[in-house]
Amino acid sequence: MPEENTHQEAWGTPSRADGEKGSASAGDPDTSTVPIGHKGAAGGYADTRTVPLAFHEANPGELKADGSQTTRNHVALPVGYALHEYTLEAVLGSGGFGITYLARDNNLQRQVAIKEYLPNDLAVRTSGQVVCAKTESDTHGYRIGLDGFLAEARVLAGFRHPNIVRVTRFFEANNTAYMVMDYEKGKPLRDWLQQHGPVDEALLLRMFLPLLEGLDVVHKARVLHRDIKPANIYVREEDGSLVLLDFGAARYARSDDSRSLTSIVTPGFAPLEQYHTHGAQGPWSDLYALGGVLYWVVTGEKPLEAPSRVKSDAMPSALSLAKGRYSERVLRAIDWALTPDEADRPKSVSQLRAVLTGEVAAPPPPISAASAGKQGAAGAQPAGRLPLLLGAAGVAVLAIAALVFFPRAEKPAPAPVQPQAAEQVPPAAAAAPAPAETKKPTAAAETKPAREASAGSKPVAAEKKKEAAAAPTATVILDVHPQGEIVLDGRAAGTSPPLTRLVVSAGVKHKIEIRGDGLPHYWTVELQPGEQREISANFTRRY
Repeated sequence: MPEENTHQEAWGTPSRADGEKGSASAGDPDTSTVPIGHKGAAGGYADTRTVPLAFHEANPGELKADGSQTTRNHVALPVGYALHEYTLEAVLGSGGFGITYLARDNNLQRQVAIKEYLPNDLAVRTSGQVVCAKTESDTHGYRIGLDGFLAEARVLAGFRHPNIVRVTRFFEANNTAYMVMDYEKGKPLRDWLQQHGPVDEALLLRMFLPLLEGLDVVHKARVLHRDIKPANIYVREEDGSLVLLDFGAARYARSDDSRSLTSIVTPGFAPLEQYHTHGAQGPWSDLYALGGVLYWVVTGEKPLEAPSRVKSDAMPSALSLAKGRYSERVLRAIDWALTPDEADRPKSVSQLRAVLTGEVAAPPPPISAASAGKQGAAGAQPAGRLPLLLGAAGVAVLAIAALVFFPRAEKPAPAPVQPQAAEQVPPAAAAAPAPAETKKPTAAAETKPAREASAGSKPVAAEKKKEAAAAPTATVILDVHPQGEIVLDGRAAGTSPPLTRLVVSAGVKHKIEIRGDGLPHYWTVELQPGEQREISANFTRRY
């Protein structure tokens, strides 16, 4: 396996990251001319079309760019196979979780793309083209993935947005499932950029803002893409608009005992929370990946892998690399989306979109280790003079105060003239208490100091309670189905239901985890005093 270059990927350089183990795709897409139909007299194909391999994942047995074929794919269905009303014409691509075919709808007389669920580490194709689990122990994992595949298809079939791949139908056959999608003509984003060169800011926003709107539709349906990268963004041939493809990573979210979601990562585009089992994944995870795509578009470089940015972030910011070619607002928005800590990223598409369009200002991005050295060298001298100036000002203030107050203190007021009789009384005798008072203190005199001490301690405790009661709070309303264990900031808070509310400190970030039957749900919330926010976890839904 070639070693991946995680530091830079030019637009025209194939991304080897997608070929890494654990990626949802087995290779980067390409655009090629493949044979469809019959051979002509000259030996060439009479009918050739440009087939977008956005579904293509380089694997033995598929068609290469020159139209030739590698070693035969023994797993894929044969060309010409009739699948309901569809006839398979070619294999567009295959990966770890399935195979995508180019097919013809014989009823509507149009081309479609059909994705078949066939996880090659769990299942095999047997006689009669039937798919089954490899072993008895793989059966449960295979069925969980199949249920997820159908759930994904069902959700995607409900989306009607021009920038999200459209699923027209899905069905079960051959002991597996199939998803029928619109066949999109165009090119992968990487190849399109290689031909069209860098895009200006106006075109960048014109292309990506509609894609963000489509992603918002997906998120509002409580679905995450989890594998946004240049290979899964397609540029349509007809109008140059973008379409988001391949939601395959989403359907494996619930496979706790099979293939963990956290193993489906594309280095450089996957956020840190997708690398470990308890990552707080949410819309912000997709926004990190989309921020990585934007970073790659404006800088020409691939982002560093998320784990390498945690301890010491050596990745230059988009602002430092592309300033002058794009507005500071857009570059800061990209850096904001790429913040390593998910708690500091935009929480929704609307938040990121508002910054990209200038409706609100972006928060200052975190300073990476690389840019911190440059900024520190440039700003070391002014920063070093500031403490000296403050110290000099403090000395001056003290000196003025000494001149004003100390001369007056050196001239005490004259002592009053005491009567002569008073001078003859010994001071010690005058100050000494009477013997009777020292020998026989009254009970009241004995208990008074103790009462004062105990009375003094009570107000302190009461004051602490009063301060705790006066601390601003907010409320998290829980909507959990059927039931889940609530973990607040790493500590068990109870079971919901019956627990329906959490009272939390306002103005503080809290991490809430709800554990149930399936993948845990995570939230990072920071509420204003008195604010109420509802969070939901439905473990009966199959994403």
